[in-house]
Amino acid sequence: METTLKTAATSEPISLDEAKTHCRIDIDDTSHDNNLIELITDARAHIEDILWRKLITQTWYGYLSDWPKGDYIELPYGALQSVTAVKYTDVDASQSTWSSAEYIVGTDYDKGRITLADGYTWPNENLYPSNPIEVEFVCGYGATTDVPGPIKRAIKIMISEMFENREVSIIGVSFSEMDTIKSLVDNYRLNEL
Repeated sequence: METTLKTAATSEPISLDEAKTHCRIDIDDTSHDNNLIELITDARAHIEDILWRKLITQTWYGYLSDWPKGDYIELPYGALQSVTAVKYTDVDASQSTWSSAEYIVGTDYDKGRITLADGYTWPNENLYPSNPIEVEFVCGYGATTDVPGPIKRAIKIMISEMFENREVSIIGVSFSEMDTIKSLVDNYRLNEL
């Protein structure tokens, strides 16, 4: 499934003050703020890539080239909160919104699913040749406080390592630090679709 971001997260899982505390920087010292803000964003993005999930609430579009063979569509990035709409485009480039009465949104699965409701089938249209099925969905653990502690600790370790060691290393983090990070987040890792 190809994806495109619609609405980015409005916060980070780690605050500037938390990063300063972890890096042993006085909270009132603002000389490193810009650098730390960039490191927070970089560390969060890298952890999201490792986990193949999004941490803070955000909205995405997912695109499919055809309806699945089975009875459900699995959505990426974990912690599915909701599906806003499922739309499909026919060969004449006319887009329709699929009735939500014909499918069930499953948020209990780690990746989230859209499952056919009992007695329904996928829309039987000749589909447009390029990404004809569009799913708009909201995912992420929620607010900053909803991100699991081990993931937050991994982000803090990555931030402090990149702050202390500004020279080139493996993705800005030493091998021993990377082992620690992986051990903290491995239980939260999803498989790519």
